[in-house]
Amino acid sequence: MAIGSEMKNRSEIEIMAAILGAAVSNWEYKTTIMNNASVSHSQLSRYLTAAVEKKLMEYSEVTGLYRTAEAGLVFLKKHEQLCLLFPAIRISLKFQNSILL
Repeated sequence: MAIGSEMKNRSEIEIMAAILGAAVSNWEYKTTIMNNASVSHSQLSRYLTAAVEKKLMEYSEVTGLYRTAEAGLVFLKKHEQLCLLFPAIRISLKFQNSILL
């Protein structure tokens, strides 16, 4: 899978959803979230800062770990509902990504 080609096509909402989805079930390290969400370190830093400020993500100063907060779970649920309402958008993105691979 070519990482660079796939990442160009994701919107800010898709990137935020990927980051939030990477830390739903457990407290996670930044590296784990970065790898699971397929984002660069600079993207992760920018989006994590915004997510914590907007209370979508929780940060533990004791452990240095992150997890998706209740508001982040609501964001993910609404994102999934929109994807179900507009499946052509999701199919279009998958199709574009498969062409670029």
